[in-house]
Amino acid sequence: MQENKLPLKPMQRVLVSDEIIEQIKNLILEGKLRPGDQLPSETKMASQMKVGRSTIREALKVLIHLGFIERMNKVAVISDRIQETVSPHDIVERFKKQRNVLEMIEFRKIVEPDMASLAAIRSDEMDVSLLQKDVDAMTEYKDDPEAFLKYDHHFHLHIAQGAKNQILIEVIRGIQDILEKTQGHIIRKSTTISPRSLEFHRNIFNAIKNSKSELARKQMYEHLLDIEKEVYTILKQENITENVD
Repeated sequence: MQENKLPLKPMQRVLVSDEIIEQIKNLILEGKLRPGDQLPSETKMASQMKVGRSTIREALKVLIHLGFIERMNKVAVISDRIQETVSPHDIVERFKKQRNVLEMIEFRKIVEPDMASLAAIRSDEMDVSLLQKDVDAMTEYKDDPEAFLKYDHHFHLHIAQGAKNQILIEVIRGIQDILEKTQGHIIRKSTTISPRSLEFHRNIFNAIKNSKSELARKQMYEHLLDIEKEVYTILKQENITENVD
């Protein structure tokens, strides 16, 4: 008996937050949601879509960064600038392709602030000296993306070493290739991130040098949050550029 060969395609993992983004985006494209329209509360949306509030919050956060919606007095509304955002090239699809970059940033936001805090408590003179050299080199090569990236990676690895936790060191070393690709993508695409990144690195270094653990944690988190925001900015700018072309 001959097997039937069906034109089946491999399945792809779809995140619930992506489905929510897609639903809201389609409601906008179909004209069922118009500029100025108010979305239901996160609680009501979560109940209606049978998901957790954190999932709704994640989807709304993406839609805000991409310019589809905005917050007005803690209420989510469809952006008045929506026509500048929606295009045939579909920025949401571009976002999905960049999810690996965003997931790496999410991982770093979980791990690295506490790593910096530990480094502020545990670093010795040698650790501080290595971090100083990294910051000095980043300052010298601020206009050379490849060299800047090299010392950027050294800086974060030396923070892991300063935290005196072998598992953290091995984790940061183990994801070094992925870090280089994700961070390299941002540095090469952005025209504004390097000066801000350098300033954050200086602030993180000074907090570690002066044993200010909470400040080190705060500066590291804000640094990674700034990187995350820049990814969304790059996505929007690439979309606008393609439409002009």
